[in-house]
Amino acid sequence: MERLKKYYTEINQLNDEIPAELSRKITLYSLSLQRIGNFHAQAIMEHGIAYAERKSLWGRVMHDTPGTGIVKEGAAEIAIKDIRMKEAECEAEVWKWRNQFESTQEIINSLKIELRTLMTEYQNSNQ
Repeated sequence: MERLKKYYTEINQLNDEIPAELSRKITLYSLSLQRIGNFHAQAIMEHGIAYAERKSLWGRVMHDTPGTGIVKEGAAEIAIKDIRMKEAECEAEVWKWRNQFESTQEIINSLKIELRTLMTEYQNSNQ
């Protein structure tokens, strides 16, 4: 996370009107995509683990609880409440990083267009 913060700190100090700095900004956003992708993958793994924990506990409670199917299901739902909450938090984290990844890709694409425009204007002013 520290490396990602470092990238954003540098990004915020760069001037979009200077082609070399704009190019550096694109590079830093590209590097941040790698970190964001890693965080997204970690979040997916943690969500999968929470899901597996929930399914395992559900199965154990259903197996170990005497009574009708309704009684078993009720006991299982009560038992997995906290794990469901954890699973929901993990899923939110997955979406947070996925959205951050997609947003960063869009920023990069926008900056590339801006850089092309800036370079065209620069070339036209030097002719």
